[in-house]
Amino acid sequence: MTSEHRALIERIRSSALVVRRAVETTPPGRFGVAPRAGEWSALETLTHLRDVVVFVYGLRIRRLFYEAAPVFVDFDEESYRAAGLARGEAITDLLDTIAAEHEQLARLLQSLPDADWARQGRHPQFGVMSIEFLALRVGEHAEEHAAQVTEAARAR
Repeated sequence: MTSEHRALIERIRSSALVVRRAVETTPPGRFGVAPRAGEWSALETLTHLRDVVVFVYGLRIRRLFYEAAPVFVDFDEESYRAAGLARGEAITDLLDTIAAEHEQLARLLQSLPDADWARQGRHPQFGVMSIEFLALRVGEHAEEHAAQVTEAARAR
């Protein structure tokens, strides 16, 4: 395994910890409060992160393991997020799902031969996506949203 691939796997694992810290340092009463008009609350952000890591990045990476050149479909994130919020999912459940998916993806990627990191699928709108690109986005996306959870927690 290349050092770059090891770094991507480590980032996936460490970004889950960054999200956990952001959530654990957020007072429970702040989860439903948006930082500014038109922005997501910490709860909306966490729900979005769970949905995207599982149904976008996780699913696409898995498809690239088992399919040759898959075509990725759009994901109706807005509807999933709204449904999750309507169900009143517990913050701990959202966080546990995010952390578990990150760990599963990290373990899956550890088994991947270096040449297979370049395997690609295509999204009609967003173009070509490789396993390597998707693995990078898992960590980046989690870190971006951990910062947004923290910002929503500080909002007045």
